[in-house]
Amino acid sequence: MPDGMIPWNEALELVLSHTPVLGTEETGLFSLYGRVLSEDVRSDMDIPPFRKAAMDGYAVSAQDCVSAPVTLLVRMTLPAGSYSGRGLARGEAAKIMTGAPVPDGADSVVMVEHTRAVEEDRVLIQKRVTAGQHVCQKGEDVTRGEVVLKKQAVIGGAEVAILASVGRAKAKVFRRPTVSVLSTGSEIVEPGEPLSEGKIRNSNGAMLTGMAEALGCETRYLGIAEDSGKTLSKKVKEGLASDVFLLSGGVSMGEYDLVPEVLEAAHVKKVFHRVFIKPGKPLLFAKGERTIVFGVPGNPVSNFTTFHLFVKPALLKLMGREDHSPKIIDATSEIDFENNNKRVYVVPSFCTLKEGGVFVRPFTLNGSADITGCARANCLCIFEPGRYRVKNGDRVKLILL
Repeated sequence: MPDGMIPWNEALELVLSHTPVLGTEETGLFSLYGRVLSEDVRSDMDIPPFRKAAMDGYAVSAQDCVSAPVTLLVRMTLPAGSYSGRGLARGEAAKIMTGAPVPDGADSVVMVEHTRAVEEDRVLIQKRVTAGQHVCQKGEDVTRGEVVLKKQAVIGGAEVAILASVGRAKAKVFRRPTVSVLSTGSEIVEPGEPLSEGKIRNSNGAMLTGMAEALGCETRYLGIAEDSGKTLSKKVKEGLASDVFLLSGGVSMGEYDLVPEVLEAAHVKKVFHRVFIKPGKPLLFAKGERTIVFGVPGNPVSNFTTFHLFVKPALLKLMGREDHSPKIIDATSEIDFENNNKRVYVVPSFCTLKEGGVFVRPFTLNGSADITGCARANCLCIFEPGRYRVKNGDRVKLILL
């Protein structure tokens, strides 16, 4: 590779090989959404815990209804949440609501639509009944001691409900990474501050912080560090107290790109610097005593693409996700596209699922500062280096965001 650059897939492998899975903690049920289990979860009971009605209607013995229509004596009413220790004798029925325990002596539930009350305490069963119909059997979903959620499962809505149903008010999960974000550069000012001649607004700080937070990380924004070794060193010391430290800007080869030397002075070991991609070539990855450090190029599109290619996989691995690596899929281009790049070209794009597969439209951006195109992107197209034309209908590679 020219100029000491390394291939992007090799860079990703290095990032992941230097990224540990964090320790575990116990967290309450209402704070578990989005977390990753660090234990197998077993059921403390059979589910359902008893035979229950799957419909509103009448609990009966199927043998009593062989010659339907037949009239049965209604001995009790069973709403959901109730329990009667009394069973049914032959020729008897119980009015029952969905979810209520089916009494002994009954093996079926007749839907209320197939019945008719004929007297105050009698019901006409109008159709023949099959044994077991509309009854949820004890333990038919889950048996006591069965693993209902495996270690490294990502907890979503259904998983929260499962935890609640097996009586778990808490669960052990992998810890969420703490992430510090620092913007660098004397030329940038925060949004809302006066914009004097020669200055630009800081879009990267909020973008990196928001993208990390959206993954479930505990984020801390450290503000802007001017192009001064003393100022930058102080901010770097703060950032190294986190699991992950993201620095935006200051990693190229210019006179005021001070991040590499300040990190070295802070005893942060460089793993690689410069990747064979566009945009994102100056990406720096380093390892502190307890912190993994990304120096991401300062242009907004570079911030966006390198976060998704390298930072996001590391954050997902830290929090115990097995699906941390980007998934490359094939798609069909819907437009003609000219490529003339000496490095792997990463293009924010928009894809849709249609009959025949995934179709994609790569965006044409006005350089790596044109962040407006990224707002519409739901994927990144990956083009190999070279001078060639991608035609409408050609197969291309992409990573879903």
